[in-house]
Amino acid sequence: MSSVETSNQGPGWNDHDTPYGTIHSYDGNNSSGGSGGNSGNDHDGIGDKTKIDIPTTKEYNGVLMSMCVNNLKKHEGFKNKMYKDTGGNITVGIGHLLASADMAAALPFKKTATINQGHGNAEDIDRDVSAGDIKAAFNKFASDSNSVPNIHLTNDAVISECIKDVQVTETGLRSLYSGYDTFSNDRKTALIDMGFNIGIPKLKSNFPNFNAAVNRGDWSTAAVESHRTGLDDSRNTRNKDTHDQLLSDK
Repeated sequence: MSSVETSNQGPGWNDHDTPYGTIHSYDGNNSSGGSGGNSGNDHDGIGDKTKIDIPTTKEYNGVLMSMCVNNLKKHEGFKNKMYKDTGGNITVGIGHLLASADMAAALPFKKTATINQGHGNAEDIDRDVSAGDIKAAFNKFASDSNSVPNIHLTNDAVISECIKDVQVTETGLRSLYSGYDTFSNDRKTALIDMGFNIGIPKLKSNFPNFNAAVNRGDWSTAAVESHRTGLDDSRNTRNKDTHDQLLSDK
């Protein structure tokens, strides 16, 4: 880890004001202190090396939330524009499923407009997109995968939606595991990844041995039973990360 990452200051670190407080993030790909890999009009999301530091609020512990958001970002990616996942589902941000046009329209999508300031100068600004335009873009994308909507979420909006997704997932996990709130942060991070990735209903119905092991505190068995067969272990470390996190008491 570099001294910049350790000290949480210097080139590459940026503060983002959000409804959840000021989010401090580091982009290891950016030595000039830009906006986390999302400068210009590409809106490709913050880079893989970005470390997101979320402050504690009355609603959640910032240390755990930062761990969960960074872990999900590692495995889901970070996309400001709508995309289709491996199952063909329209998604945005950090694996945030958009099951309907109404769900898309509920998010604060923006569109970049270039304003001519004269004398050869121009400025790009983000403008709000109407609910109707968002729905139209969603529906067109649903029928034509090549028509990727030219609208985007800001980095802050993506992180805020992921925070909400983590909170919803935690609510479901508490219904499965009576001792959830006493688990270590690493184990919570693993459980949130599983609950988010496959959904609480499938976690409940498809992983009975895993759930029983978690509830009796048998973390060695839980780590083995956590394996998800739908993941390509040769291309990603999601199963291994979950396995190792479940064995950690940190």
